[in-house]
Amino acid sequence: MDALSFGLTYAIPAIGAALAIGLIGAAALNAFGRNPEKLSDIRTLMITAIVFADSLAIIGIIVAIIAMFL
Repeated sequence: MDALSFGLTYAIPAIGAALAIGLIGAAALNAFGRNPEKLSDIRTLMITAIVFADSLAIIGIIVAIIAMFL
């Protein structure tokens, strides 16, 4: 039961982060297609958004490790 709770505690935020990163990438490519001269601005915003979305997975693994030892 502990392994299942550890897996779910990490898997759910990881899936959410993966979906968010996919949506961010799709939106960035759409923005590149509409406005190619703003490439550097869009890329900077995309990387910033990916970092925030990826922090969900990092928080998820930290919570999973803490829950495993409690």
